[in-house]
Amino acid sequence: MDRTPHQIVNPLTLADPVGFSHTLVVTPGRVVHIGGQVARRADGVVTGDGVVQQFDRALGNVVEALRVAGADPVHVVDMRIYTTAMRSYRVSSNSIGSVYRRHMGRYYPPMTVVGVTDLMDPEALVEIVCTAVVPDVRDTAELDEDDETREMLEGIEGSSRPGVTAFPGSEDPGDLRERSPA
Repeated sequence: MDRTPHQIVNPLTLADPVGFSHTLVVTPGRVVHIGGQVARRADGVVTGDGVVQQFDRALGNVVEALRVAGADPVHVVDMRIYTTAMRSYRVSSNSIGSVYRRHMGRYYPPMTVVGVTDLMDPEALVEIVCTAVVPDVRDTAELDEDDETREMLEGIEGSSRPGVTAFPGSEDPGDLRERSPA
């Protein structure tokens, strides 16, 4: 699954999002909450010398927890990243972005990175928490029909929702297609 079943909306009135989305309208479905994941191996040991290595392991643990719950990365509707190493996180943002795309693809849900003084495990530099919504199969089929209908109507009538866009350079500011956050 390359596309999220949820609708990403990034208002033109806000700065372009980089590595996240401003808004996501969730398709109804089964909610999956993933508790704080750190760079812990199956044996309980926290691994990774730096923030990038720990981010890699923690996000891998998130994706594994999603998989076991019957969800995919594109079902994530909210992600919170806590780090005790904010300066290193900022400096390593390009590497962290590459690690993120390896695990999550080019799907960027609304997310927040928060610098904290401590995490529960003193060896952890990063902890990731997220929520996913796995759409009901019925809802997904209805969405596909709605997307086709909306595209047809937009072609005929144009959109009437100003201030929201999708793609950079879009001629129609009311276009609800997603604007790439990256």
